Amino acid sequence: MTLLTAALLAATPLAGQDAYPTTGAGANPGHQPGAAVTTPQRTQSLPKVRLERLNAGIPWPRGIAQVDDKLVVVTRGRHRNYGGPARSYEDFAGHLYLVDPDVFEPYEAGKVPGQAILENQVVLATPDESVVHVYDRSKEPVEDALMNRPYCTLVYDPPSRNVIFCAFSGVDLGTAPFFRKNATDALYRYDLRSRRWGIVELHRDDVVPAEARTEVISNEYYPHHDPRKNPPPHGFLNGPNSCTVAGQWLYAVGKDNHTLARYDLTEIRKDPQAGAPRAEFVLGDRARVRVKGVEQEVELLGHSALAANDEWLYLGTRTNSVVVRFPIDAQGNLVKPVVGELIAEFEPWTSESKRSADIWDMTLDSAGNLYVSCARAGRVWKIEPDPAHPFDGDDHRKDPPTPNKPYLDGPLLTGAKNARISNLTFDSEGRLVFCATFTESHTDRAGGVFRVIEQH
Repeated sequence: MTLLTAALLAATPLAGQDAYPTTGAGANPGHQPGAAVTTPQRTQSLPKVRLERLNAGIPWPRGIAQVDDKLVVVTRGRHRNYGGPARSYEDFAGHLYLVDPDVFEPYEAGKVPGQAILENQVVLATPDESVVHVYDRSKEPVEDALMNRPYCTLVYDPPSRNVIFCAFSGVDLGTAPFFRKNATDALYRYDLRSRRWGIVELHRDDVVPAEARTEVISNEYYPHHDPRKNPPPHGFLNGPNSCTVAGQWLYAVGKDNHTLARYDLTEIRKDPQAGAPRAEFVLGDRARVRVKGVEQEVELLGHSALAANDEWLYLGTRTNSVVVRFPIDAQGNLVKPVVGELIAEFEPWTSESKRSADIWDMTLDSAGNLYVSCARAGRVWKIEPDPAHPFDGDDHRKDPPTPNKPYLDGPLLTGAKNARISNLTFDSEGRLVFCATFTESHTDRAGGVFRVIEQH
């Protein structure tokens, strides 16, 4: 056992967990309670919807949040289907843009966006290369071991006026193996008070040997040191994919090491120049969860999505494809003992199918309804959380098929079979806004920002 692994296993986790997760990415896939398919589903009441397009000029938009009277969007970076990053192609990865929600047009499938929509973006911030590990274009992509794109899941913390986003840390490659994991996983913040960049979390690249960097990196390298003996950042997350603010805390998840961690925003809210915040491990790959009222241990694999309101922290997973929620107090702490509730189940990953529902993001409306985006099928599901009736969102299963329908069907609404819906937010009038990527004839880039208009 390495000293790093020993330190990792010896650390004292939050909330009474036994140890940091030791299973690998995708380990023991497909395990979920299977309660939803056997539970009578509540009748849905879904409105007809249409789309408005707000933007067609941001390349590969991903994370999105409402900030004051504008939308802030972070760019993912060119992905493998388009050849991945390239020296000769500027994809503006990690840039922050402002989008005016008052500029829009009705979306019509196949129609080239108008000039106002093509130009409805203003650069809010360019990544500070002394802070953000952007692509070093003096190298070929495969040679750059420090770049920590793709970027995703931007959130806004009003008390600190910080926008914060995840850096999954890897290289999309145009040829096999198509992706190489890097060891610079991060959470970055941009402070609107000081107009400066800062680090919330950043993994140390030098603890991972070159031969360990394949399509995945072993979880033995996370965190990168013993958190009890070293100051932050700790590098808790292998593949950060989502974050949300609850009370004084920023919660964030690592998909590849099935980890939920949290970061204290208190000092950042006081001081724009504050360093990396105090951080704690919260949950790993198992938790006590009530399944239709019966408490049991539930496996949580591939943490990929978070959402929170004043009462609940919601966690979605991409491997076994469940959504659970945990009660929180006014400060955003998980109520102890930590016992969750199963809210929904989607298509789990299996070694046979090599696919899952691809749960990507979640958000809550003012009435407490949960919206879940499943990127693979380009769908968004609207769920009225009811632990007595876990939601059945497995639309790939044929026997029996789920009786539920998605709130949004991206391919149907856009006419593009490859339409993918990623990150979600609500505008100031409570309308769902999302980022999507799909191929369009008018551009060599992919993506747009869209708003949902319900037709009652």
